[in-house]
Amino acid sequence: MYLNRLIHFKTLLLLREAFTSLLPVVLVMNIVVLLSGLSDVLASQGVVAEGFINGNEVSRLYFFLVPFFLNISLSTLMAKEKELDQVSTILISAVCFLRVSGFLFINSTGQILSFQGSVITSIPATLVAVTLLHYFSRFSSLQFFRGRSEVSPVLQRTLNLLIPGLLTMLCCELVGHGFRLFFKAGVFSVLFAALPKLQDIQEVILFKLISQLSWFFGIHGEYSADGLFRILNEIPSSQAGSIHFKVLHDVFMNIGGSGSTFVVPLAILSLPGSAPFKSIAQLSLPFALFNVNEILLFGLPIILNPLFLAPFLLAPLINLAIALTAIHLGVFTLSAPAINWMSPPLYSAYAASGGSGGAVLTQLLCIVIDMSIYYPFLILAQQQSNTPLNLSKRLHSDAYQFVNTELNRQEERRFITQKMDQVRGMEEAQRLLQQLKGGQFILYFQPKVDAKSKALVGLETLLRFQDAGGKIVPPTFLPILYQQGLSKAVDQKVLSLVFDQIKQWRGDGQRFPQISINLDKNFLLDPPSVQALIAQARQEDICFELEITEHTYTSEVQSLASVVRDLRAAGHQIAIDDFGAGYSSLTTLVSLEADSVKLDRNLVAAPEGESQRGRVLLESSVKLCHDLGFAVVAEGIESSAQLKLVQHCEVDFVQGYYTGKPMPSNQVSRLFHA
Repeated sequence: MYLNRLIHFKTLLLLREAFTSLLPVVLVMNIVVLLSGLSDVLASQGVVAEGFINGNEVSRLYFFLVPFFLNISLSTLMAKEKELDQVSTILISAVCFLRVSGFLFINSTGQILSFQGSVITSIPATLVAVTLLHYFSRFSSLQFFRGRSEVSPVLQRTLNLLIPGLLTMLCCELVGHGFRLFFKAGVFSVLFAALPKLQDIQEVILFKLISQLSWFFGIHGEYSADGLFRILNEIPSSQAGSIHFKVLHDVFMNIGGSGSTFVVPLAILSLPGSAPFKSIAQLSLPFALFNVNEILLFGLPIILNPLFLAPFLLAPLINLAIALTAIHLGVFTLSAPAINWMSPPLYSAYAASGGSGGAVLTQLLCIVIDMSIYYPFLILAQQQSNTPLNLSKRLHSDAYQFVNTELNRQEERRFITQKMDQVRGMEEAQRLLQQLKGGQFILYFQPKVDAKSKALVGLETLLRFQDAGGKIVPPTFLPILYQQGLSKAVDQKVLSLVFDQIKQWRGDGQRFPQISINLDKNFLLDPPSVQALIAQARQEDICFELEITEHTYTSEVQSLASVVRDLRAAGHQIAIDDFGAGYSSLTTLVSLEADSVKLDRNLVAAPEGESQRGRVLLESSVKLCHDLGFAVVAEGIESSAQLKLVQHCEVDFVQGYYTGKPMPSNQVSRLFHA
């Protein structure tokens, strides 16, 4: 249940990010439309030619292309999230969307036509296409390159999507064919003919509710609702929409944009004190004059913010009720058959009513009512944002002045430190990127031997880097990669190299001992990565010893419990690495599901002058681990004395420079027959 909720939440965030990516296009389009109005004024003065900038054409073009833009944006983000080749994924997803949705198709005469292009079809088509592509690409049997190859990695990744892409397109083709048969059979017509026919007012209310709810969840509301109504009414996208009262909707229900948010920037700027949303209000106010509110929706934010759901739904519907009442009482009538949706408030009412002052006053009343609706919610949002400030004001200033001052100083120091760390991290990442040019990651292996017989029993994998000149670079690059959030990618690279090395050893007819791999929590807490490891290991018929640091295991014990059970059920062994490094108490061993414990080197090498007490601690730790059923590995053995000490304490296995230094694969393979 938790995993399902997490997947749904990640999908929702991807959708929100996809629509956010379209925001620059929306704003550019809106600015072009605004400039078209200016060009009309200049054309009337003979400065430019008439129709110099056709804003209506730009608006129609954007409206038409939004589903396709969304397909590209969403498939790009999903490809990145699922670690697929982005260009190939975008192209395959685009073809699947076009075929399933009928957004574009070519008739028998070679004309390109469009039907039912909307985000209602774009979102599920894209989600299904990329999910199928990711699913099929996980099967190594469907890939051309599964081992070492002279072909470049980029070309390998691209060609490995050939068969998964073909299967994805075939599946989508079947789905699209089914939908087309469904439409041809007139099922929708029969289905909706049985439903009560909506009256004009009911239809516009339903349209607005769908639009507002869609916006609230980060999906462009007008496009979603319009696309749904086109499907229900079987109206091609080249024809006019099915929603009546469009002028009424644009003039009174969309003042400042969806949710009638024209008053929100004004209300924020009028709030007493230092409003936390002031910069957002200043930025969005010029656009609100032309009913563009995407900056407000994503910046405040209103999207996915439960605090603003009520006013966001309520304001347009109350405006509708006020406008209909005024029309019923004869205050004004709507005489314009259509009006540009970007017409500023008050002017839009004046133009739509043929110059009626009553319409202007009615719209002004709606604005006042909207202000009264949004204002208390904005005050509440400000109070939530300023909770620490309000709390400090409640404290007696004389008694707590020094505390408040120090807290402010610490907050400023934390902010500066954070920014400095970010800059330093980016500089280190750039230096590392230059260092990695022309080189390659390789594996070293450190032997693990039996403490008594010194026989080779295992190999621990260690990542190294070989630069363009052949020099081996120690793993000083790992902390930088981890700081940049690449720990999972590092683990996946190590696993890829390990499987390649296993194939090489087997191809040479060599028998090798158990291989240990250290995995970070970001990899272990990613179910697809863990399942991919289990599947590939099963295919290669090998079981690993997977090392998890004591700190990771003890801090994430609840989250890792099911992962560890799955790994052990698949035949892999679990080792607790760096035990005794000071992260937790010995009692945590009771709750850990593992096969062995690797003692931190500090338990083996006691501080100077504390050898007797260190020996007692080492003996007690080994006995405790044995009594709990764990095998014990001592790390960091660098001398004969340390080896004798751990042998006396009955440690099972040892690792260290004394028994075997890290070495490349061609050197460690010599130990297999020793």
